Amino acid sequence: MSHKYWVAGMLPMAVFAHAETTTPSIDDTMVVTASGYEQPIKDVIAPVSIVTREDIDAIQANSLTEVLRRLPGVQVSSNGGYGQLSRVYVRGSDNVLVLLNGVRIGSATAGFVNLGQLPLTGIERIEFVRGSRAAVYGADASSGVINIITIASPSSYGGEVKAGTGSNGYYQVAGSASNAIGENSWAKVAANLEAAEGYSVLKDADTDDDGFKNKDVLLEFGHKFNDNLTALVNGYYHSGFVEYDTSYVSSDETDNVVYNVSGQLEYRDEKLASSFTLATNRDEGESKGAVIGSTIVTEREYANWRSSYAFLPGYLVGFGLEYSNDSVKDSTLISRGEAQQYEKTSRDNHAAYMTLSRDIDQVQLEGSVRYDDNEQFGDEVTWQLGAGYWLTNEFRVTANSGTGFKVPTYNSLYWPGSSNPSLMPEETQDYEIAVEGYQTFADWRLSAFRSDITNRISCQDNSACTNDNVRIEGIELTSQFDTGPLSHVVTLEFLDPKDRDENGRQVARISKQNAKWDMTYYGDAWQTTLSYLYQSDRYDYIYGGGVHEMPAYSLVDLSGSYNITDALIVSGRVANLFDESYELARGYNQPERSFYATVTYEF
Repeated sequence: MSHKYWVAGMLPMAVFAHAETTTPSIDDTMVVTASGYEQPIKDVIAPVSIVTREDIDAIQANSLTEVLRRLPGVQVSSNGGYGQLSRVYVRGSDNVLVLLNGVRIGSATAGFVNLGQLPLTGIERIEFVRGSRAAVYGADASSGVINIITIASPSSYGGEVKAGTGSNGYYQVAGSASNAIGENSWAKVAANLEAAEGYSVLKDADTDDDGFKNKDVLLEFGHKFNDNLTALVNGYYHSGFVEYDTSYVSSDETDNVVYNVSGQLEYRDEKLASSFTLATNRDEGESKGAVIGSTIVTEREYANWRSSYAFLPGYLVGFGLEYSNDSVKDSTLISRGEAQQYEKTSRDNHAAYMTLSRDIDQVQLEGSVRYDDNEQFGDEVTWQLGAGYWLTNEFRVTANSGTGFKVPTYNSLYWPGSSNPSLMPEETQDYEIAVEGYQTFADWRLSAFRSDITNRISCQDNSACTNDNVRIEGIELTSQFDTGPLSHVVTLEFLDPKDRDENGRQVARISKQNAKWDMTYYGDAWQTTLSYLYQSDRYDYIYGGGVHEMPAYSLVDLSGSYNITDALIVSGRVANLFDESYELARGYNQPERSFYATVTYEF
């Protein structure tokens, strides 16, 4: 079995890859998310997964949530199907940082990224790090970091156009293209138009269908001044609306606009890599429909300088400075028919960090420390330590530990009826030990981890937000192996997420047992993937008190594609093949058995 896709500490590197893909070898593959600077994936101690454009196409995913939920440690909560409100949990915690080309995105009021708004069009790869990375990225990175990368590379010049249709009135028209401009510049453009008539997302209610419509544009321009200096500017714009129902109002609608613009100047030579980034993003949502709703607008200004220097063979030091300002502008809260305002509308954060790594012979070591000065909540120091030791060429043991934190969001502090201005920042202590094996018959990683979350911010029962204490322990096994012409990727997860303040009650919306299995067959001109996902029973809060049980469920998806020519591809997918009925959030339907077909032309 080739070790092309599975490397030390990175299982799985490409979750849906197979042995004939032209992915670079493990010595050539570089990642940027684990430590904030580019490094070979084989040198990273933390568990990292990489999803490529080819991986996304192989499973014929229609949404980012469908891609992420297949990754180790990931669970997704969603108020319905495509386009509806969705968020991600990693190893039982929602303290997950989502980046777009290395820049923090998401609503400062809600405190998370609505994955239902992000299209797959234009994505080149996704890097996903499990475990605490707060010592590099600061707040919200206690359980992991998801970095969505759209930046083109010379090897990806070209493009595609595609059109698709599916169940519940779904359709999509999308395209992307990237190419060189002269000898030293390049450009990329991607566009997406996607919509569906939908279905009634609210259970046990006679309501109308809840559809959505998204329009997205992504632009990029880069220029290489010389062998060492490169400049890059990219922008992303999203506008759309989504219809939804809740237990207290039906036929509601939210119009949303999201944009992100960033510019980066990077210098690189044999020993030094240094980059300076400026970015701004805006998240705007206006609720309307059955009742007069709120208008929430948040803006974020961001500046970052990161550098790394190889001062001795096998030794690398990294350091950086960061500034961000989150603000709430032109926003109005509607509660009981009355307009209200946020009590505080702006806060900034200054940070500095340093990291040191050693990779010599059989031993790998790394350590990071970061200092944050938040205008509203004061100072916070976070740290992270990691170690790896190669017992033989086929076995490695690793250990990771780190701290993290999360500041209360504007909504948890000030939203009428459910806020708590006395909330304290959330703090996390994270531990992991693992053993990895790379044999001819299989690549695998077995890890045990624990996260102690103090002052966890909980607002899920729609009463006043509170601080509580949670301990999440777990075991995670990931493996890739081949059986004849079939390639398999398997993940097994066992969690024990306990609320330490409520007699060990299971943490809401988190399954204790999870299993994921992707099996792919590749022919000369066609391929097919059978995917299985199991989650054990969970519970959710009931407004006003009590809990709602959500039974265990199993999902099976079947996808395939056929190359009519080298450029023309037809593909299809059956989602929820056995028409399983299940919930990811209390009271919301998930899609029934659904059918999708797509025609793609590559150039």
